[in-house]
Amino acid sequence: MFSKACSIAREFTFPIIISQVNFKGECSSVIGSYVLINDEGWFVTAHHVIALVNSLQRSLGEYHDLATRRHKLEADENIKKHEKINQLKGHLKIPGEAVTNYSIWLGRDGLSIGTLFVLPEIDLAVGQLKNFDKATVKIYPHFKDPLKPMDQGTSLCKLGFPFHSIKPTYDGAKGFILPPGSVPIPFFPMEGIFTRKVEMKVPTASMHPLYFIETSSPGLSGQSGGPTFDVHGTVWAIQSQTRHLKLHFGVDKTDKDADVLKHQYLNVGWGIHSETLTSFFKEHSIQFQLSEY
Repeated sequence: MFSKACSIAREFTFPIIISQVNFKGECSSVIGSYVLINDEGWFVTAHHVIALVNSLQRSLGEYHDLATRRHKLEADENIKKHEKINQLKGHLKIPGEAVTNYSIWLGRDGLSIGTLFVLPEIDLAVGQLKNFDKATVKIYPHFKDPLKPMDQGTSLCKLGFPFHSIKPTYDGAKGFILPPGSVPIPFFPMEGIFTRKVEMKVPTASMHPLYFIETSSPGLSGQSGGPTFDVHGTVWAIQSQTRHLKLHFGVDKTDKDADVLKHQYLNVGWGIHSETLTSFFKEHSIQFQLSEY
């Protein structure tokens, strides 16, 4: 059903690999997704993917600040040696988990994130790639026109990069090195149906409609920021999160299976609705293609 649609969506869906190394020398990475919007290099993803990058940037700044204070202390000849040792082992000690470097790989070498606009309350981030070559992408997405019918029960598919792990190594001169065979990352689709339009309630008024598309299948780790699309390849949403709906089985039972039944859930996916996406694109004068149906 989705074979043609997946071949379309693969043209504009890309991975984000965020790698980090800590003071102990341990390396790790996480994988997210993003969707290219147009040939100017504008892209859309989930805000929590970008928030991770911001968190690593803050952690790296804290590490550099601590390292600078340690260096200054060690160079101060007016402080006695035992006092230096106490401070270096105390409040100036560098935790083993401290982030000492990180990197972002956006599916192709040389790309980086420039201008960025975010709408955290609906988990939305839109940015522009630096050094983007429009000749490398053949197809850009059409976003579902929210003024046209969006029928409950419509078959939808999510696409991204789950079930794939990358453990990089770090070289002080070369930076992060991905192990052989780790890229290109295989795509993984997940189908479901459109179950509900969910409104996000926020304390203050927003200039944008804040809606999610809910699907009957979960969004998988690695699909965050990737597209949710119909059989034509039209993007209805950008995957954001998975919600766990309690089924309330066995509530009135007293047998040995009751406790197990009480902890059953339906895992559903929530993606940022095209109504929210297109409103945000328009605010920032980002060109996009709208579906004809």
